[in-house]
Amino acid sequence: MRKSLASASLLALLSAGGAFAQECADPVEITWSTIAGFYTDAMANFVKSFEDDNCAKVTVVNIDNSQLYNKQVIEMVGQTGAYDVVTLETAEKAEFAENGFILPMTDFFADKQELLNDVSPTLRAMTVEYKGDVWGLPYYTYTAGMFIRQDLIDDAGEQAAFKAKYGYDLADPTTWEQHRDIAEFFTRKAGETLKGEVLTKDFYGVGLMAGPFPEIQDELSAPLWGMGSDWLTAEGTVPVDDVEKVLGEYVEELKFAPPAALTVTYDGVMNQMKDCQIAMTHGFFLDQWPNAVKTEDNCPGAKVAAIEAPGKKAYVGGFLLAVSSSSAQPDMAMKFVAHIGGYEIQKQFAELGGASTLTSVLTDPAFATSERRATNGQYATLNMIFDSMSGFSSNLFKTPFGAKIYNTMQIPLQAAAAGQITVREAAEQLAADVAKICGGPCPIAN
Repeated sequence: MRKSLASASLLALLSAGGAFAQECADPVEITWSTIAGFYTDAMANFVKSFEDDNCAKVTVVNIDNSQLYNKQVIEMVGQTGAYDVVTLETAEKAEFAENGFILPMTDFFADKQELLNDVSPTLRAMTVEYKGDVWGLPYYTYTAGMFIRQDLIDDAGEQAAFKAKYGYDLADPTTWEQHRDIAEFFTRKAGETLKGEVLTKDFYGVGLMAGPFPEIQDELSAPLWGMGSDWLTAEGTVPVDDVEKVLGEYVEELKFAPPAALTVTYDGVMNQMKDCQIAMTHGFFLDQWPNAVKTEDNCPGAKVAAIEAPGKKAYVGGFLLAVSSSSAQPDMAMKFVAHIGGYEIQKQFAELGGASTLTSVLTDPAFATSERRATNGQYATLNMIFDSMSGFSSNLFKTPFGAKIYNTMQIPLQAAAAGQITVREAAEQLAADVAKICGGPCPIAN
């Protein structure tokens, strides 16, 4: 679930800040625990303006992705006050709120509704809303659509061949059945042709994140949600038949993916696209646009597009900042959350290529120019996804067991992808695992 922009050129744009604009005799000290990497490298640079404006001193604690959740939970359980502001992912919000680890910020935003309303209702519902309260602000989104080689879809020769084989026009897929057909169609062996050119290496119709990582369930969320289902029913149980169906279709598509599909996550798929190996992705994180668009530099004639996933539903997620209930400085911590998630910082973050969470930034004409395409070319699609998914929220993010479930799901799903168990066995194992975690049906908040 943790998606890295992984762009050295963007990191190089970050500049070191200076000392306080005006000396502050007794700054209020707060500590922010967050993810080491681009997200923090960019945001830490914006900390200085907050310090200047608020007579504050912010200590940024960089923690490796794999350790952040556990380290934060330990400090929250112990009520140590070690962190004033914590960084959470979508599935962790309900657990931290339900257990009293973080403070509600509903009252704080009472006179800041303009800022709160600038976050799409879809993204708010997924990331910061729980039981009628607001628990922070998202500051980075890795919401998924899909990437596609538009030049392949638009090629007249490929269009004619596709229609001759499948009986309908080749176009951006709007259903998962079409996605499967396109994946099959563009899978070619070295020596065959693609757009009239002889391939010097094998080419594949789709890149899949079927390795032993959590992103496999992010991919599967797109067809599962698109069929009107969810990982958890309203009664708090796994819909085994629905999971079996989408997992079975996913395993079928593995035939049209590079063999490395069983070992990679998002960065591997991006490498495959940039290496001219694949025609498209599955439901995929649009924050990766600055990587995906590099395909156009590496593959002659390539044209990459970010589009909505088939069914107009795909994984919606992000990082959010929340205030620890054991913070000695909750007022300053809440101001910091509003600063990082607010318009000025989000706009600066966007200029560095970050995936902003604010509608005003995503729809700003300044980011829709040809000059900004390499860093912000996915923004219009992101905004369309939020509109298309208006009113939707997953039950996985409405249970305090969401994070524990999320961190377990990959095991049976990947085992089925690897052929170690059947898709039915995987769906049943997931249902049993979830029931064990929750002690029965999982509680789902209204």
